[in-house]
Amino acid sequence: MLRSSVVLLALTVALGGALSACAGREQDPDAPATPSASETPSAAPTELAFGDTESVSWEPTNNLTSDLAIQVERVREGRFADFDGLVAPGITEANQPYYVDVVIANEGDAEIGGLDVPLYLVDSQQTLTPPSKFAAPFEPCPSGPLPTSFGAGEEAEMCLVFFSSPSATFQSITFQPDVEVTAVSWTGEVDVPTAKPTAKPRPGKDRKSKRR
Repeated sequence: MLRSSVVLLALTVALGGALSACAGREQDPDAPATPSASETPSAAPTELAFGDTESVSWEPTNNLTSDLAIQVERVREGRFADFDGLVAPGITEANQPYYVDVVIANEGDAEIGGLDVPLYLVDSQQTLTPPSKFAAPFEPCPSGPLPTSFGAGEEAEMCLVFFSSPSATFQSITFQPDVEVTAVSWTGEVDVPTAKPTAKPRPGKDRKSKRR
């Protein structure tokens, strides 16, 4: 049984759930700007390679717009053993973790500190999964929102944690704030960690000492 003091791993809802709000509902000006699920993307996604930078416009709330420069540097497979002691509903060893290194720059005038940039992992089952959040610092890959203060001209190097669908494989990292905005997808070769070498016994370690 896990101790009650274990760190909780809080996963945000996937994009499909975020788009399920009723279109006719009155909107709060500070609420996230999300269209109804019935809308479909108006254009094919922009496809980039790891290391490429793309400037995008982002409307995190109904009365806030900013411009970002996003670079997905690399994607690494994580080890499920890294998450020993963490709890998350629905996460098992079949959900492959990925560590994604990104660089995000604020090219607009708005202060957007503490917000979640809408980056998603798209896997082989075509499921869009948002990055994970942690109740305490996660050493291998901190993950989480933008820095608390993130004004015009500021840049942040971040590592985000994603879990694929059960038994699915990586397809892309995609910027997709809502279905009306053309998606931007980064693809490339995923770094796979090498197996840790098995420690060799020291010479004479297991030998019995001879009596004189």
